[in-house]
Amino acid sequence: MLILPLAAPGETPEVSLDERLAPLFSRWDQPGSPGAAVAVARGEQMLHAGGFGLASLEFRLPISARTPFNAGSIAKQFTATAILMLAAEGELSLDDRIRKYVPELPRIADRITLSQLLHHTSGLRDIWALTDLAGWMPADVRTQRQALRLLSRQRALNFEPGRSFGYSNSGYLLLAEVVARTSRQDFPAWTEEHLFAPLGMAETYFYEDHTGVLPNVASSYRSLGREKGFAREVLNSGLVGGGNLVTTVTDLARWARYLLAAEIGGKPLLARLTEQPTLAGGLQTGYGMGLFVESYRGLPVVHHGGASAGFRSHLLVFVDEPLSIVILGNVNSVRANPLARRVADAVLAERFTGSRFAAPPEPIEPELPPHAYTGLYAIGPELLLDVREANGQLYFLFGGTTPREMRPSGPHTFNTSEEGVRLTFTADDDGTVNEVQLQVPGRTLRGQRLAPITLTAAQARAYEGKYFSDELETYYTIVRADDGLTARRLRGEDIGLKPIDADRFIEAVGGDLTVRFLRKRSGRIKGFEISVERARGIQFKKQ
Repeated sequence: MLILPLAAPGETPEVSLDERLAPLFSRWDQPGSPGAAVAVARGEQMLHAGGFGLASLEFRLPISARTPFNAGSIAKQFTATAILMLAAEGELSLDDRIRKYVPELPRIADRITLSQLLHHTSGLRDIWALTDLAGWMPADVRTQRQALRLLSRQRALNFEPGRSFGYSNSGYLLLAEVVARTSRQDFPAWTEEHLFAPLGMAETYFYEDHTGVLPNVASSYRSLGREKGFAREVLNSGLVGGGNLVTTVTDLARWARYLLAAEIGGKPLLARLTEQPTLAGGLQTGYGMGLFVESYRGLPVVHHGGASAGFRSHLLVFVDEPLSIVILGNVNSVRANPLARRVADAVLAERFTGSRFAAPPEPIEPELPPHAYTGLYAIGPELLLDVREANGQLYFLFGGTTPREMRPSGPHTFNTSEEGVRLTFTADDDGTVNEVQLQVPGRTLRGQRLAPITLTAAQARAYEGKYFSDELETYYTIVRADDGLTARRLRGEDIGLKPIDADRFIEAVGGDLTVRFLRKRSGRIKGFEISVERARGIQFKKQ
């Protein structure tokens, strides 16, 4: 394994980007505001490293380039690298089945390989989705042991292993367990000894103990809105592999240099981490092993972001420049992915002026009034796309995402802030919109518009009752509400449900949760299946 000589952590940037970057972060560079740290590096040269806002509102500690943050899912590329290192040493094979190492998993995992876990093609339900559905509160303690017990109770997958892509933190949690059981050393200790220490990443580590004292780490916050300030957003998680990586922007810039030049097992590390599986139909997933693979304004990039409690992060690497941009934030209003791309626009301004780079389209008016496009669109048996309007601006939600702006770009066509994501609607001659085509990197999804449904009192009463899920070990009580149903839980917020077709309901306020009630031959309700994007078809039986 190649270890690169790197400049000292305290090196002075040779090129200052302060004037170009400051406006991008001015929102958080205010008294009494949390914020973000930013690093920009080209090859061996650190172009910029600094911070905006406060690491601790309580103690008024400013963010600097040396401030550690929880980097969330940026952790996955390190877990993938650990697996590749053990494979190169002959300790395991990517074709091994996961139950070889974690036999307590249910038999549905018999066909799942380590490679499928790395590529998010295993079909495993996501552990964070499962705990949320089970009623665990955001600040509840989550440990590796608890997570393994919950995964061992699952009786179905989201899809047949290898046939689709479904982002799942469960896979990387299990990969960390594979590293620990293969090496007979706990995962944080192994990565410290074999990865972070040799690379000189002195301020980077995984942690499993949520009660541990983490020196100098930024606190986590959520924004309460303008003029309302901020609140603490507690993270009591000990789940490693998919997250719980503490690091700094300077350490991640150091990692990016290594990523671009290192070899593992005689092959370039980046080439291994960017290998993509081909799914049924010949499509690639756009995801390697812990890294998304795409292009930005014509240049090849690899990247990954993270979100844990109020922490937000993104690592964006332009492979051919070579340029790396790192953003670590401690408040949920930091949209690290688009911010990283705006930083790239500032740094690569001269590169983006050539004819090969498309100029931003001129604003145009939509073909129909905004309200004509609003509504729910069914994409497949479970997923729903929700189009909404606010003050004349259209937004869409999909897969539990936050609302994203839609910008008109052609007849019934809208671009979004994410490159490669576009919505195209189909309208009848009278202007009635009834279909949508959602284009995302690597695939196109189609959906039909759903007509609103109103329940009668008698219809609503048929669904009422107490339901239990053995997979989640929890009860939901379904009661009638004014505009549909409400699912009440012992722990966790009540879930409002509105009808969308026969026996199927969607979460009334945001989210992607759907409930499909199941009936006996007699027509009486016997239970329901609950689904979110990352955990589908979880069974509840009526008591």
